[in-house]
Amino acid sequence: MSHLAIPSATRRQLRLPILACAILAAWGMGWSAIRIATEGVGVLGANNAVPWGWDIVLFVFWIGLGHAGTLISAILLLTGQHWRNSIARHAELMTLCAVCTAAIFPLIHVGRAWMLWQMFPLRVPSGTWPDMASALVWDAAAISAYFLLSALFFCMGLRGEKQEQKPHRPLWAHSTLLMAGILTPLVIMVHSIVGSDFALTLRWQSVIIPPYFVCGAILSGMAAVQIIALLACCRIGIIGKLGHLTAAISGAMGLFYAYELITEPHLWGNSYACMVLLNVIIPLGLLSFRKLRHNRAICALVSIGILIGMWQERVHIIVERSLHLTGGSYTPSSVDLAMLFGSIGLFLALYLSIVRLLPHHTTEPRKYIGTPAPSAPRTAALIGGSSFVIIAVLWAGCSQWADTAGTLGSSPHGFLYYLPALIVIGLFGAGLGVFLHYIKTTRPS
Repeated sequence: MSHLAIPSATRRQLRLPILACAILAAWGMGWSAIRIATEGVGVLGANNAVPWGWDIVLFVFWIGLGHAGTLISAILLLTGQHWRNSIARHAELMTLCAVCTAAIFPLIHVGRAWMLWQMFPLRVPSGTWPDMASALVWDAAAISAYFLLSALFFCMGLRGEKQEQKPHRPLWAHSTLLMAGILTPLVIMVHSIVGSDFALTLRWQSVIIPPYFVCGAILSGMAAVQIIALLACCRIGIIGKLGHLTAAISGAMGLFYAYELITEPHLWGNSYACMVLLNVIIPLGLLSFRKLRHNRAICALVSIGILIGMWQERVHIIVERSLHLTGGSYTPSSVDLAMLFGSIGLFLALYLSIVRLLPHHTTEPRKYIGTPAPSAPRTAALIGGSSFVIIAVLWAGCSQWADTAGTLGSSPHGFLYYLPALIVIGLFGAGLGVFLHYIKTTRPS
């Protein structure tokens, strides 16, 4: 099946836009990082007790956008959607570029990037270890695991499609399907953990938070994938299928907004109205009709509107709700604006640089599922996942229960508090085991 191919002439024409985006990224991100590192977060537009500006907004926005790419590819593979091949590699590449863009913002916000080593599970100068029961530790571990497995999933797909030896195709198909099954719960858990960060900080106490964040991430990712498909002149049938999925997710997002407004009516305002209009009313009103969702111009406008609406949702959650709790005001500064345009430039520079190298054709993994694989990747997944969980438990036993309790004078957390981190570590080990098993088995003798 044909990929969303980019003609050779177009690839050469992309050089100038890539250079322009790279310059924009270097100016926006570099200048902002220097300002914050030398002058502090006061250069942002925040004027309250929670100095979160657009750097954290951008982090959550790009993380959400990135989470959806691999999730869309994995779910379409698991459900047997053969038209997935046309957008799979582009969606996966979108994930990698978006997560790379997002990963810069915590460093910019902290300002002292040379202290990054304190995020690792090592004893810090205060005498304590990072707390595995903290949502912030889950966040760093989950995003890192998700990015690495997404990169391996992307590389496995490319390697399998280039595999000339037909006997290796069944193993590639089984390994790809198993990796998709591992990535799907990992993606859902990762963005649920991102929501937990704000639940702790903004004092939310509701079970709606994890699915709320996950649904928003998928919606923004669907909009971005649809824009990519439109720019690559994908067949109108695939555009229509993407539009149908976008409308369905938009409806689910509308249910979350309705529940939230019923329980907290004071949240309604101009910002919330903009979110509802762009993320729910317009997509449902236009994409619910077959003729309209097969119109490229309509799909493009709806997708751009969703991206703007999801951006506004992140601003509402991170900036406006913190102002509601602490008082103060927020007016975007030049540093905020520079980070916004710099992040767009960085994402486009990364994406356009790599997309030129993608193959013109893809292979459907499911056509080889009926053929038995020469070796079972499930065994490798079980061994890898179990090994990483055992290592994590041993590390926790040597650090969390002993050092944290003794230093802080408090009792260690119960096992359930560490369960999310152990699940993430286990899924990462399972995915790594599948990838290494595939590489070892298909390696030329």
